[in-house]
Amino acid sequence: MNNFLDPPIYPRRHFCDAQDSIEELIRNIQAPDALIAMEVGSCMSIVTQPLYDIRLPTGQVRPLSMNWAVIADSGERKSAVHAIVAKPIYEFDQRMKEKYDVQIEHYKAELDFWKSVLSGLKQKLVKLTREDACVKDLKEQMSEHAKAKPAKPRQRRIMRKLTNERAMMEALEGCGESIGFVSDEGQVLVKGGALERVGINNSLWDGAELVMDRSDGVQLHVKDPRMSISFMIQRLVFKQFLGKRGDELRGSGNWARYLIGDPRTTKGTRFISTVNPPYVHLSKFQFRMGELLEEYERRIELGKIERDILEFSEDAIRRWIEMSNEIEYMLRPSQYLHDIDDFASKVLEITSRLAGVMHVFSSQEGKISVDTLQRAFDIVGWHIDEFKRLFSPELAVSEVVINAMKVEDYLYRKVWQANYTYVLQNYAFNFGPIRTKAKFQPALDCLESLGRIQIGVGPRGERYINLHHGYFQAKQFPVLDNF
Repeated sequence: MNNFLDPPIYPRRHFCDAQDSIEELIRNIQAPDALIAMEVGSCMSIVTQPLYDIRLPTGQVRPLSMNWAVIADSGERKSAVHAIVAKPIYEFDQRMKEKYDVQIEHYKAELDFWKSVLSGLKQKLVKLTREDACVKDLKEQMSEHAKAKPAKPRQRRIMRKLTNERAMMEALEGCGESIGFVSDEGQVLVKGGALERVGINNSLWDGAELVMDRSDGVQLHVKDPRMSISFMIQRLVFKQFLGKRGDELRGSGNWARYLIGDPRTTKGTRFISTVNPPYVHLSKFQFRMGELLEEYERRIELGKIERDILEFSEDAIRRWIEMSNEIEYMLRPSQYLHDIDDFASKVLEITSRLAGVMHVFSSQEGKISVDTLQRAFDIVGWHIDEFKRLFSPELAVSEVVINAMKVEDYLYRKVWQANYTYVLQNYAFNFGPIRTKAKFQPALDCLESLGRIQIGVGPRGERYINLHHGYFQAKQFPVLDNF
């Protein structure tokens, strides 16, 4: 379970071959560790979902699509992380656009020629009709000509942002199409309404078949679609959105399909040692993304998108069953998951999807191993704590705890990192983050009760905040973990 004053480091080392890239990004960009790792996981799922599905031990075949949501305020370097990690996907989209531009010009020329021939056939039909001549052969010609009408090329783009329901259906129309709603500013998705189509989003996460009737009488038919959602959203926007739609999203099981994270800020710890830090491992990660996207492109060109089905090894199946029983036990009224049973019901499937994504991305052969499954479960376990912390009424974070977090950050950055082990209480009050006595004292009491500080009294009655040496010496912010 998470400690609210000291959230644990994200289990990014469980990401198989992607872990070195994650560590490198954390060192170079110095954004919150969970923000970076979740962006990496999101891109991994987006490039694998068009190519693979996974068979659960229950026999169900499920998509590798995944939903991710990061709560992060301005200045957390969300855009920088997204731009560098998702770069191969945007390059794929640009390449597909260039292909489409060529194809559409060819299509227009072919269509003009086809229309000219059709016009000639119609003129012949008028002439024969006037002459009372037989038009049987001409009708056959016109029928064959209708079949030869050029097909309009499809414009494919994985990355989507602003859209409405019809545009979503049009993007996925056909069989086996794959897209991602991705934004480093979640407000775009919120305002665009992409997150409000709860029923459709749930169905698309499941890979379900959908049909929409258009006003012109034509149906939009979506079969075997794949869609992942990933967004980073500011805390205030997220709170407002939950205030309006939170009950519906939770009640419908929509939030249960997300891996949500609210990582601790790295502001105030992002010290620069070089202006152009080197990237060694990231290029390998991006190369692998490119390989999977090229395979997707190859299958598109074949005219039929088919997916391979991943399966678990016997050891992994046994561990999967153990996990299932562990989760079931924790749903009891006195156990950890009883108040977030909606998310708990999806934990094993999300874990299985993530295991499949990591198996493919790290080029593992054969069936998914128990090691990969356990790695995925450890990552999802961090999100279980986050979901409970964010949505469980039993663990709502009080204002005292929030203020204590702010005071602790101040003591760490301004006192401990300045090589001091104590500070006058009045000084911390006058220059620290909490300057209301009615809020400052309870925050100190909270920290003292946890053994992180001790309040001492000087010879003239002045009060000192003494920092616990062992705690602050061992304390590491995520970004400083490998600094």
